[in-house]
Amino acid sequence: MVDWLLTEQLVEIFQEALAKRRGLNAELIVRDPFGEEDVLAGAGTAVRIAARDGSAYVVTPRRVARVVSEDAHDLVAFPELIGYDWISPEMSKKVSLKDDYFDRLYLYPRDAPPIVLDRLGDSVYPLMTFLGRVLEFQSQKVLLRKLDDDVVELLGRTLLAVSRGPFFEDTELVSILGSGRESLRVIAGMWPRMNLAAPDLRELLSRLVEVLMQGASEGRWPDQVWDEWIQDSPTRLETAVEIFRRVSTGQV
Repeated sequence: MVDWLLTEQLVEIFQEALAKRRGLNAELIVRDPFGEEDVLAGAGTAVRIAARDGSAYVVTPRRVARVVSEDAHDLVAFPELIGYDWISPEMSKKVSLKDDYFDRLYLYPRDAPPIVLDRLGDSVYPLMTFLGRVLEFQSQKVLLRKLDDDVVELLGRTLLAVSRGPFFEDTELVSILGSGRESLRVIAGMWPRMNLAAPDLRELLSRLVEVLMQGASEGRWPDQVWDEWIQDSPTRLETAVEIFRRVSTGQV
């Protein structure tokens, strides 16, 4: 799932960059020989970046590699990537070095020294955006491993119930949750393929469950409506959102 999502992100980010920046030193290639054969039915989607110093890099949904002659030598596989930095690892030097090193990136693999990508040209900007998505989805993958399937499914049903079910009027949703019905439908449709560690998502789920619990205690909805949409008890729902809160904040 993460490979598929990152393929979409790679294509979307670099297509937009190529459209906006004429002469961008990057090429989006389908069925690249260095692409991943088993992602998206062997499409092998990859981005080639021609660095300003004559070197070349290839970026796939799984890795960054340096291209030398007819071979690609892996620099970092994304499951091992824990962070990156731009221009300089030292915050105090970023401004003073920006003019000369605006296109330098430091990649931080787990349990290995930093890797420097230099002279990336304007491709550094979409590459940074993509690496941000990589780390975001890696976080999602780790969180999903810690969440039981029944918790993920219950919270997904709850999002769907509130966005499409008979629980609240449109004006109530905006007043109570700060989000309109259409926004909630988008979130429900994306669940759980999103940044599960985002504070906004955690706050939304907590508030959503809070108002549902209150309504259930007041007998606002017939039992059959709750059973049809939520399909679990209020107590179990309250437990599920607490488990999600603890996992998404790193407490477990």
